Amino acid sequence: MSTLHHTARVEMLAVPDYHIAVHSVENSTGKGDLVLLHGAGVASELTWYPMLSRFSAYRRVFAVDLRGMGRSHALDLLDRPIELDQVVSDLEAVAVAFQIETFDLVGYSFGGLVSLMWNAAAPDRVNRLALIEPALLERESLDALRALRASYAQAVDALVHHADPKLGVTAFLDLIAPKRSTHPRVERMTVQRLAARPLGLAYALMAVNEAAWHVDRFALIEAAPATLSIVGGKSPLVAHTLHQRLAETLERWSYVAIPGVDHALPYQKPEAVADAVLAHFHR
Repeated sequence: MSTLHHTARVEMLAVPDYHIAVHSVENSTGKGDLVLLHGAGVASELTWYPMLSRFSAYRRVFAVDLRGMGRSHALDLLDRPIELDQVVSDLEAVAVAFQIETFDLVGYSFGGLVSLMWNAAAPDRVNRLALIEPALLERESLDALRALRASYAQAVDALVHHADPKLGVTAFLDLIAPKRSTHPRVERMTVQRLAARPLGLAYALMAVNEAAWHVDRFALIEAAPATLSIVGGKSPLVAHTLHQRLAETLERWSYVAIPGVDHALPYQKPEAVADAVLAHFHR
């Protein structure tokens, strides 16, 4: 089944226990494939559609709604806890179904961690990688990272057990974007975006929390191809420190800060994000 939405086609891919929504655009004069992975609790449409016109140098652009988010759903429509290996398996199924052999890959937040894991599982697929404030790379110290993820567990508890998802969403925002604009209109839009599927957000955060104890993030970094990390200028200094160090010590790694924005940089400055990605991909 497929439908047209704005400039993108949305198709549902059936995997054994799930329907995965795949948004795609074709550009007749473009070359190569680009894959876009959104963050926890959000969807491809809000995250990537404002950038699609910028990516016209690609023959095909794919944006995948990950488990528990966007239009993707279980067969019985219920949201359940997820495992990162499941998400990577879904993406491999998408690549096979749409004959995406090699591609450039962009991952935002949760999608950034998933991108690193997908690349490690299928290293011959990813040509170049761009990570927008990727999960698990918020702190250089592993102890500090695990302490931070423990704080996220409190937001998860509120999302799962409280009748009003806004409480859990606000707790999440206070951790991930402490210097964000609190203008009532901006805050309302941000909370609404994340509260659309509160359990999907909660279970994505749970998966990252678990990964902080079991995933070797530096092995993922070592396996990465030419990589750009993009960090919002208003994000915590400790996040910038890690990405700066990676750029200084790894020849294939580069880093850029986009001023005036926080963790929500794809929504706040989509053109600047897209332009940084395209410069890294030599497009």
